[in-house]
Parts: sequence; structure tokens; C-alpha cells
Amino acid sequence: MRVVLILIACTLLTPPTVFFGALVAGSLHHGYGWSEMDWNSDGWTSLGEFLDAADIGKREAVVCQRVCTEYFAYKDGMPVRTDCPTP
Repeated sequence: MRVVLILIACTLLTPPTVFFGALVAGSLHHGYGWSEMDWNSDGWTSLGEFLDAADIGKREAVVCQRVCTEYFAYKDGMPVRTDCPTP
């Protein structure tokens, strides 16, 4: 009986573990830091914002003749946020 319960627990827990592990791995491989993942600009990066980073890319953009960093959604390529250096 104990072995059956362990097998059932492993079967139920493996898919969510793999899913959230893939999200965390995706968030860590984007090459930007915790402060850059603060998508709502409230001053700190929440767990939700960290996990959202798995679906957000980073690219250069020219805005008003300045080279800026643009963060965009992978699903549609639309900008999420644009950071420009102060002149």
C-alpha cells in the first residue's frame, strides 16, 4: 500500500515540478538582472514578475536618436517596457 501511495504521489507531482522548473530555467537564461525584471516599476521584483521574464525578450531599439533597451513579449513582439539612458 505504501509503494502505491508513493507511485501516485510521484505521478501527480512530477508534471507541475517539470513545468515550474522549466519556467524558472527560462527566466534565468535571459541575461538580465532582478532589477530589470521589475515590470510594473514598483521598486521590487515579485515571484510573478520573475516567472513572467520567461516570456519576455530583450533587444536594442533607437528612440529619438538614442540607443535604448526594449523588453518585448515573445507571443506578439510588442514592447513591454523601454529603458533609455538619460541624456
